[in-house]
Amino acid sequence: MRIRTRITEMARERALTAAEVSRRLGLYRSNLSAMDAGRRPVSLRMLERLAQLLGCGPADLLETKEKSGTPLFKKQSLVRQLEERDFGIPDGADRSWVHATLLAWQRHYGNRKMR
Repeated sequence: MRIRTRITEMARERALTAAEVSRRLGLYRSNLSAMDAGRRPVSLRMLERLAQLLGCGPADLLETKEKSGTPLFKKQSLVRQLEERDFGIPDGADRSWVHATLLAWQRHYGNRKMR
């Protein structure tokens, strides 16, 4: 199982093309596409940069369901709590706990081959 992101979907919702997002972040378009498809891991720093560019929270960029609609994570409630808390924090407030959670997620899944 691959961990996918919603980068291009979120970009389209903001009237941006994937090429424009790639250009603004200094990435090759193919790398952005690979991150979106789960073929290339996304670092926490890149996730933060993408979220800032797209005006959303890092949790919004993570795909939490497969195309079939089944949860990717056994602890789906953890993902839901993360999203709810991220939305509830006012702009400019400390979001370090969100970043710590995402970093732990990245360390756990980042270098693994998923089936």
